[in-house]
Amino acid sequence: MAVTRSALAAVLGSILLAAPLAAQSGTGTVTGRVVDSASRQPLTSVSVRISGSSNGALSRGDGTYTISGVAPGSHEVRATRIGFAAQTRTVSVTSGGSASADFSLTPQAAVLTEMVVTGYGQQRRESITGSVATVDAEAANVGVITNANQMLQGRVAGLAMTTNNGEPGGGAQITIRGGTSISASNDPLYVIDGVPLQNESAVAGATDMVGVNRALSRSPLNSINPNDIESITVLKDASATAIYGSRGANGVILIQTRRGLSRRSNVDYDTYVAASSPARSLKLLNGDQYRAFVTKEVAAGHLPQSTLAGLGTANTDWEDAMTRTGYANNQNLSFSGGSGVTTYRASLNYFDQRGIVEGNGLKRYQGRLNAQHQALDNKLGLGLTLTASRVANDFIAMENGGGFTGGVFTNMAIYNPTKPVTDPTTGKYFEIGTGAQGVRNPVALVKQITDQAPENRILGNLNGSLQLMPSLVAQTTVGIDYSDAVRQTYYPIVSPIGAQYSGLARQADRSLQNLNFQQLLTFTPKLGNSQELDVVGGYEYSSFNNRGFEVIAQGFVTDVFSWNNLGAGTQAGAPAPVSYIQESQLVSFFSRANYGIAEKYFLTGVVRRDGSSRLAEGNKWSTFPAVSASWRLSNEDFMKGGRFSTLALRAGWGRQGNQAVQPYATQLLLRADNGSKYPFGSGITTGLSAAQVANPNLKWETSEQTNVGLDWGIKQDRFTGVIDIYQKTTKDLLLTVPVPQPAVVDSRIENIGAVRNRGIEATIEARLMDNGNKTLSSGLVMSVERNQVQNLGEGREFIITGAVFGQGQSGKFGQRLIPGQPLGTFWGAKFLRVDNAGKQVFFCNTGSVGCVNGETFDPKTSDEQIIGNANPSFSMGLHSNGTWGKFDASWNWRGEFGRQVFNNTSLVYATKTNAKQDRNFLAAALDDPTGIDEPSIYSSRWIENGRFIRLQNATLGYLFTLPQTVAGARTVRAYVSGDNLLLFTPYSGYDPEVFVSSGVASRGIDYLTYPRARTFTFGARIQL
Repeated sequence: MAVTRSALAAVLGSILLAAPLAAQSGTGTVTGRVVDSASRQPLTSVSVRISGSSNGALSRGDGTYTISGVAPGSHEVRATRIGFAAQTRTVSVTSGGSASADFSLTPQAAVLTEMVVTGYGQQRRESITGSVATVDAEAANVGVITNANQMLQGRVAGLAMTTNNGEPGGGAQITIRGGTSISASNDPLYVIDGVPLQNESAVAGATDMVGVNRALSRSPLNSINPNDIESITVLKDASATAIYGSRGANGVILIQTRRGLSRRSNVDYDTYVAASSPARSLKLLNGDQYRAFVTKEVAAGHLPQSTLAGLGTANTDWEDAMTRTGYANNQNLSFSGGSGVTTYRASLNYFDQRGIVEGNGLKRYQGRLNAQHQALDNKLGLGLTLTASRVANDFIAMENGGGFTGGVFTNMAIYNPTKPVTDPTTGKYFEIGTGAQGVRNPVALVKQITDQAPENRILGNLNGSLQLMPSLVAQTTVGIDYSDAVRQTYYPIVSPIGAQYSGLARQADRSLQNLNFQQLLTFTPKLGNSQELDVVGGYEYSSFNNRGFEVIAQGFVTDVFSWNNLGAGTQAGAPAPVSYIQESQLVSFFSRANYGIAEKYFLTGVVRRDGSSRLAEGNKWSTFPAVSASWRLSNEDFMKGGRFSTLALRAGWGRQGNQAVQPYATQLLLRADNGSKYPFGSGITTGLSAAQVANPNLKWETSEQTNVGLDWGIKQDRFTGVIDIYQKTTKDLLLTVPVPQPAVVDSRIENIGAVRNRGIEATIEARLMDNGNKTLSSGLVMSVERNQVQNLGEGREFIITGAVFGQGQSGKFGQRLIPGQPLGTFWGAKFLRVDNAGKQVFFCNTGSVGCVNGETFDPKTSDEQIIGNANPSFSMGLHSNGTWGKFDASWNWRGEFGRQVFNNTSLVYATKTNAKQDRNFLAAALDDPTGIDEPSIYSSRWIENGRFIRLQNATLGYLFTLPQTVAGARTVRAYVSGDNLLLFTPYSGYDPEVFVSSGVASRGIDYLTYPRARTFTFGARIQL
């Protein structure tokens, strides 16, 4: 908390110092008004700037604006707003005088915004030759948004996002144009205000000592306040991402934060409260249903008479007992303003989200400051961006795939519903027995176990630019991204998990540090009226220093100390303390040149050379080139007066890298080995053994991508669109392969194999209505993507993956990586039917043991085949915004079609056999003809149709205009919003959008994940 208090004090102090700054003497003022050319209504929040400087203002509620501190002389004044064509006016300003410039802006679709943030700079939309998509953060930040990833869902063609689970701040699997790597990360590179981030969580994973597979980590972007984001740019093809070299193969997401404008001081206050509940239910048996079933089966002789003695009298719905009404509370306060040469924006944020499952959530405290200053007649620019945040994470013992005994959701599914939550005689949580238990009261698990992780993050950069000559600007940026967290966990003696250890305490500390230095030179010579050229050359150095330390103790005599006195326990039987450090550096030289002729022909060339300390000599350096071009046919004379107001053809090729090689991956690594103890002197010394053999030939995964695109617009760009066709091939995949024996280890990582991705993307944006104070605009994004494993190395026909979870499924795998087939291919027995005796019947090959007329009760490995595909045939998103007077509304639909999901939950828990072990099961099994003695067999029976259409969000707002004051017009926008309101799907589980980590490149597997919430929000935004 000391770090947080210091950061917030620094932010407030900076505001107080910046606010009194006044315009320099000897300057003038530019005033005017901005209106809609069609309706003649005033336009608010239009950015009006003096070209070539940061001096500008936003238009007020009545459309007027004032820019002070303008140097005497002739200036171009430019007015821009998303959804309207930009306009420029020329004014002459005198010392102490005032000039006027009015604007009448013409509506146009938002897809053709004027300036777009790209790698190491900005470009005009018209001059971009690669595949680039932009997202307006204002329109995307609706409902309860915890992090920036959630603002992208359904808004970018070719970008697929699957949230790991429904917990607050849950991590996500994000792929741009499909996953290309098998064992390495497919996450895109994130760049915030020009500084690349480490997309890793500083929070250590849960301990795997207690028989529960550790849950997937939460999003590292939870520490970034979505209210501070101005725009998000997604770089998709190689010609756009090659500027990031070895880190660009999976695409790049550029996040630009809000900045202040030169005008009167402005204060914005955003607040909302939200309530949420589970959107769907698994529908487990309640106590009455379970008792009735057991009684029936005992009478039929399928269960022994003794089973009745194990029944209780309670009627517990464990799913309902585990969940609650969650809530979220967000408070955001921002200040912005400045003088003619200095601008600032500062914000404070408090965010508290409690999950719909008891015992978990997160809180965020954040302060942020953006400041810019111009000097030496705008030739020198200085900028500072600083964020300090603290996220308090509360976890529950949830699982990723169960584990030996399972966590809270496994026990929720199996715990006997005739047992109570608490013992009515003692008031304590009911357990089947005393001490350690294999089946545990799930409510007790979330209430008794404490698992928290306070996480601190400092993210910022200091930059300076100097105009060396009219056409040459030098820019230096120094950035830092530092985060640390300590995960503190305690399993008390009273808990069935903690009882087996007589209390177990853990502290796991982790810190991540990324230092970044950039030096850029931008050359923009004037080549006449018909030509334009800008060249960027740069040097970048990144240093990574990640550290960790962990200690586990057990054998406590009391629960009082929790994790705060590890010495009160013992190390006997516990893992040895762990500590580590990982250091690496990346050095880069890069250049990009953009050349345009007559606003018709544009050419872009990129080259980057990266050198990494992670690789051995001979492979440390690699070069990543790209070239792309576009032809704006709509600017040709032969297209004048035609149907298209915009028509441009683009094509590009490039090479990118995936920096997936871990530090020291090429070297021989040793570890302490308790099995290698030797007498040394008078004592016994623990020796070292090889943990990894050297592989000096290891190198980056490399992708080559070709892209052809078409940009179009009709009816003066009221209707616009983008179509892209691409092919991306990734080679030198990182795979773990066996090492020829004899050797000191069984396997090592090598570059083997290739994957190809092909796809078509389409985006359509339209202003459907623009009639005075009534407007309606919509955007549709569609993607079709096909991936294929090209090869897996010489002699390797397939790789098994997708481990099947649950009792009786040990050693079973549900997916295979097969050359010629896509990633996510389901492999197993083909289910035919359930016969009259209640037995499952499967397809078999002639000659297979037990095969009769192509049918068998016990399928063999030789009978297995391809039984499904986890990838969608196509996906889509539809977002709309409308206004009617002072009312506004927006909605966002998403859908995926032609995909399949393995319902691992139903495989294990939709079986009546569980009752033989006094365990619960899904109510759907009551109508299933499968007999009570039938085992759970993985097959096509459990591969379900996973298509869906989801109403992601709908929002309705109303704008109140308060009376004029000396501070200017004030507005209050009140709104109601709903998230995850509707879901149309034939899938029987919690949600068809699932991710359970179950082996390399596994996807489309659902096993007892944290349920998703349906959320309703009420909020307001006050502008002063």
